Amino acid sequence: PIVTSGKKKGRSIMEIQFLGTGAGMPTKFRNTSSIVLNLRSEGDGYWLFDCGEATQHQLQYTSTKPGKINKIFITHLHGDHLFGLPGFLSSRSFLGGDNMLEIYGPIGLKRWIEVTLETTMTHLAYPYVVHEIEKDGLLCETDQFYVYAYELEHVIPSYGFRVEQKEQLGALLVDK
Repeated sequence: PIVTSGKKKGRSIMEIQFLGTGAGMPTKFRNTSSIVLNLRSEGDGYWLFDCGEATQHQLQYTSTKPGKINKIFITHLHGDHLFGLPGFLSSRSFLGGDNMLEIYGPIGLKRWIEVTLETTMTHLAYPYVVHEIEKDGLLCETDQFYVYAYELEHVIPSYGFRVEQKEQLGALLVDK
């Protein structure tokens, strides 16, 4: 399913595509957590929120190519939210993704990615950087958006993310 939100007449549009909405483990009809936020109309590309198992498989049913995803946000380090990440990172490399990838998530994510890639002898053909979240607040910003992280109550460190569009000044029509 695709959910859109925004304004018409060339103004901003956010498109959200649910790749997985299951909890804990996949079922016949629901994959584990993964959501794509399409911000290409604003020049910010595609952002992935969580990367549960089968994320790269579910992407094949969409028009979103792995190489177009330029930011990944991981809520927490339980498998149903990140076990699809090694396969996704590798496939993104094989499919010609050569642009920078930024990955955000709880402390420990950087080490987990490094150990996984090293153990499997996976080489990525693109640069990436892992930003580990240490506190609530502004996580990153682009020309059009702010992304905030807020700690949630869970059995391990977990974060919710808020994507907020920056204010846009309207055109002043002096003659009217």
